[in-house]
Formats: sequence, structure tokens, C-alpha cells
Amino acid sequence: MRAYGWRARIGHIYPAVVAESFMYEFYRIVPPGVTLAQTNLIIQSLNERQGLEASIKMIDQAAEYLAKRKVDIITIGGSPMFRLMGVGSDKVIIDRLENRFGIPVTTNQTGAVEAFKTLGVKKIAVAAPYFDYQNEQVKKFLEGSGFEVVHIHGLSREVEAIHELPLEASYHHARKVFFEAPHAQAVYIPCAHFAVPWLQELEDDLRVPVVSSTAALIWHSFKILKIRARIGGHGSLLASLSEGKET
Repeated sequence: MRAYGWRARIGHIYPAVVAESFMYEFYRIVPPGVTLAQTNLIIQSLNERQGLEASIKMIDQAAEYLAKRKVDIITIGGSPMFRLMGVGSDKVIIDRLENRFGIPVTTNQTGAVEAFKTLGVKKIAVAAPYFDYQNEQVKKFLEGSGFEVVHIHGLSREVEAIHELPLEASYHHARKVFFEAPHAQAVYIPCAHFAVPWLQELEDDLRVPVVSSTAALIWHSFKILKIRARIGGHGSLLASLSEGKET
């Protein structure tokens, strides 16, 4: 509804059947006048390749639904889908959808990569909620994008179990991972299921940028739409939007 989204209407393709944490965190961060128009795919398990592959095939149809609602940008969650397809797959899908619908498109994986480039960091510690083999996919994607993953550790949780983690879990997990990697220049917390309500507090403690999946997606969407919002209390990446620097 344009009345509420007078500043921007963010279309989002959420990979899982059920969404909860992402929507709450989105509205905690964005300023008034920005709304979320969301459609969901069918991922129920991170361990079922069939569900990931089926969801990949649904992306174009989901994007069409959002385009018909005349959103300002189409964003795609589900980094495991892009990691399954490999480095560069996000850009292939972005180009295809932009050419088809004439609307800007990005993904949370794309946003994270662009965020680290903008922040000027190369050495990243990753605090993930995933199983080991999924962590290897995260590492492969980041290193294929030009970064060095100096440490990565997961919590071995499935989709539903990630939602059940206490809110402080991401804070303590990220601190532990960072202090095990003294050369890290930034911390990455992937997965929109994994709530990160104390991102600013993490940066205050660690003295390095901390980038969550949701923060990266919002930042990149606003950057593309040239929205110079003043977003404080959610980390240096989002705070940089109001500086209006072109990168």
C-alpha cells in the first residue's frame, strides 16, 4: 500500500515457508515511510537439497508477483540457494529479473559482499547458525568474492531451531568467534532467521564492523534507491547511509 510506503516499498522474496524474525527486525531498523511487501518460497529444511532447488525455480514467479504490486525494488533472501548455485549466481539472477521487469533487484548475499567492499575489509570472521557443510559453502562464496575467511563457526541448527534460539545467542556467538580470530577486520552473521537485535552493542565491544544478513539487505536496498536515511543504533554500515557517499 503506497500510503504507508510513501518513501519506499521493498519487495522481498523470503526463502522459507514461514517468516518471523526477519519482518520484526526489518521494521525495527527502517524509518517511517518504508514498507515490506513479501512473498515466500518453500524451503523447510537447510539439509534438503530438493527444497532448495525447487525454491530456486520459483524465484522468477515470485518476482513477477512483486513486480505486479509495483514495488520499488525486489530483494531476494535465501543465501543458501545462491551458495548452492555458486559464486556469481546472484548476479545472473539479478540481471535476468532486472531485464524482465525493469525494477532494481538485489539479494542478501549480494548486499553482504557489497557491504564488505564498501567497508574496505578483507579478513572476515563468520558467526553462523549453520551446520559445518553449510559453513563451508559460506566460506567458498565469500572467498570466491575476494575475501579471506579467517574463522567460521556455526551452531548446527535447522531452520525451525534457529527461530527458537534466544535473542542473546547471536551476540555471544559473534563475540566468541571474533575473539578466536584476532586478525579479523569484520564479523559476518548470515541468515535472516538468526536475530541480531544487539548489532550496535557488538560493534561497540569488538571495535570492528558487524554485518548481519538483514542489515546488509536493507543497506544495499537503500543504497540502490538512494535513500539517505539516518539509521542509528544498528551498526556502522547502516549509519553510513546518511553520509551520502557514492561507492
